[in-house]
Amino acid sequence: MKILTSGCSFTHAPNSWANYLKQDYEINNVAEGGASNEMNIRNAMIEIHKNNYTHCIVQISGINRFEVVVEKHIDTDNNFLIADKNYTWIKSTGDQEWWLRQIEKSELGFTNIKLVSDALDGYLKYCYSDNQQILKTLMSIVNLQTLCRQKQIKQLYFCWKNEFDQYIETIAQSSELTAWWDQIDWSMFWFHNRYDGLSEWGIDNGFVGALDEDHTNKPPKGWLMIDGKKSMIGHPSTECHQAFAERIIKKWI
Repeated sequence: MKILTSGCSFTHAPNSWANYLKQDYEINNVAEGGASNEMNIRNAMIEIHKNNYTHCIVQISGINRFEVVVEKHIDTDNNFLIADKNYTWIKSTGDQEWWLRQIEKSELGFTNIKLVSDALDGYLKYCYSDNQQILKTLMSIVNLQTLCRQKQIKQLYFCWKNEFDQYIETIAQSSELTAWWDQIDWSMFWFHNRYDGLSEWGIDNGFVGALDEDHTNKPPKGWLMIDGKKSMIGHPSTECHQAFAERIIKKWI
């Protein structure tokens, strides 16, 4: 049994459910913290083309996360960027507003801030749209599911939190998006309640977010009330990750 995992920081983090599973299984975790669904699924597909796997588990992140490629190597160890010899990938990390706040701070730790700023500014002004972001995520899921079926790899997908509800109406109004939505094999998805994910499952099972990421409550609680509902702050706690791995992922495996 050889298991491939991918996702954002909810999967990439050292204390994540995926890294916890390494105690009992052969796991190759290609998750990329802060990356878009397109990048995380592409990472999985590259691995599947190179190596043999029996299982593939993908955690879906924010649909609004994007990536921009600039045709220049940026010499940096900043984890917001992935540099190759002749180009550099700019990861979304948070969302477009998050990036703009980081640029305003001018504390990114590399010299080509204007190059990054100009690339992001052009993309966000002229290219970014919810429809395009939804399309990229849906197409990526369909392509990975098709590849895994060809390779006879058992598949599981779940979301970091409820990601789809906010886009259901947009998808329903577009024949293009609806076509891709309908191509997805939703039987391969695990959802908590309707479209809830790991965050909501954690809260409903008595867990909280990482306390060191709670800068709202004093003392930190790892959650807050939003629209009358308890919501996790930040990433799931280590205890939440471990429980999710034991109760949900191991059971599926």
